[in-house]
Amino acid sequence: MTEEDDRLNIEGREGEGSAMEDPDVKGRAPKDNNDASFKKLVNVSVVIVLVALMFIALFSFFFNMQEAIVALFHPRYQALMQAVFSLVVLFMGIYMIRMFLSK
Repeated sequence: MTEEDDRLNIEGREGEGSAMEDPDVKGRAPKDNNDASFKKLVNVSVVIVLVALMFIALFSFFFNMQEAIVALFHPRYQALMQAVFSLVVLFMGIYMIRMFLSK
């Protein structure tokens, strides 16, 4: 072999070695991508369940508060207090929606 052949063989082997050590070539990048997508899916699922529980709690609180208004206030003022409470809940909901949509 000539010096030219030796040099080409050495350069070829160096190129192969660096390709074998590259994490993308070994397939680690797709595994990391699958792990990240699975974690994202789990996080989204947890958030959906928590939001559903919050809505259930909100409805329960709303109707229990309506009963508390009936028990605490004179019948003459019950309708007024229920309307005020409903407006407060409505304005809080609108404020929170605007706050989340502005981001």
